[in-house]
Amino acid sequence: MDAAKNSIPQKWHPAFEAYKERMESGLQYGGAVLLLVTVSLYHLSHTHFHVHQANLGTTELLLRLPLVGATFLALIAHWTGYPRWPARYFLRLMGITLSGLALALLYLFTLYEPIMVTQVSDAMTIAFFGATVMALRSLREWILIVLIPVSVFWLAAIIKGLPLVTLVAVFIGPALIMFVTCMLMAFVRKVAVDGFISREKLHEIATTDPLTGLLNRRAFMPLVRQEYARATRSDSVFSVILADLDKFKKVNDTWGHEAGDLVLLETATRLGSCLRQQDALCRWGGEEFLILLPDTDAEGAMIVAEKCRRQMADRAIDIHGVDHTQTLSLGAAEHRTSEGIDPLIIRADEALYWAKEHGRNRAHLSGSN
Repeated sequence: MDAAKNSIPQKWHPAFEAYKERMESGLQYGGAVLLLVTVSLYHLSHTHFHVHQANLGTTELLLRLPLVGATFLALIAHWTGYPRWPARYFLRLMGITLSGLALALLYLFTLYEPIMVTQVSDAMTIAFFGATVMALRSLREWILIVLIPVSVFWLAAIIKGLPLVTLVAVFIGPALIMFVTCMLMAFVRKVAVDGFISREKLHEIATTDPLTGLLNRRAFMPLVRQEYARATRSDSVFSVILADLDKFKKVNDTWGHEAGDLVLLETATRLGSCLRQQDALCRWGGEEFLILLPDTDAEGAMIVAEKCRRQMADRAIDIHGVDHTQTLSLGAAEHRTSEGIDPLIIRADEALYWAKEHGRNRAHLSGSN
């Protein structure tokens, strides 16, 4: 999924990272539980229900401890939140210890108990399948979790002089499973990325104004409610500004709706340039825009409103070669204690109406003379 990030618009990257983390977190928990159960059952079966020529029980147990430790660490992190590692770190740790366990057992039995090598092959098939699944993020993860441990094993086998023909035969089944699983995980990654893009597109369509790209009313109101709840809890202030383009109908009647769209786009850009990162701007409807100003009192709201007004009035907009000065009227309102959201916006609208009635191209604060 890391490679697919290049095909995702920059504005969605933070959401995509959170999406990957959720997927990998679920895989972390499910994989840890499954590994813990599988390793415990396999150790019990292999130790107590098979006849062995060599006494390797203690060594086998020690080899399994890193994987058991990795699974417990992943489960503890899932339940308690500590350590605060990304889920991919736990997947890497479990994947590497799983690959390492399978390869270490193969190396051990090839040296001391060759009769058990074919049984280890079955365990390797399961282990490499699980390790490849844990490399969900990208091919690079698979190289780290599987390919590097396998390369180290073959180097050690050559140095030790182990029977390479036997080992190749043992690796055929697991290698085929790895290949099939790699193809499967590539498909899963593609489906996951395509699904993410589709959901984001639908969400964007549902929450943004198609012309200006600003939030629409449906998406904006949850932000206002969230700020209202925060202000109520912390006894802080916030304000809203309702802005409306002056005589906008004349623009459409004179130059057409394409020119009107141009004015709306330019207005959205200029208003956005007047705001802080924590402020929010939406197209409230038609030629109206609503601004949310967290931690801003009435005086601060009027400073922002006046800045927005000047941003529009002081610089003309080029419409088909004609310089058009588009002005803006604004109404500001500071939230009052125990006041609901609707009354707050109504007061901003009343202040806007006052500004319109008293000459336009001005900002007015609710409650002032």
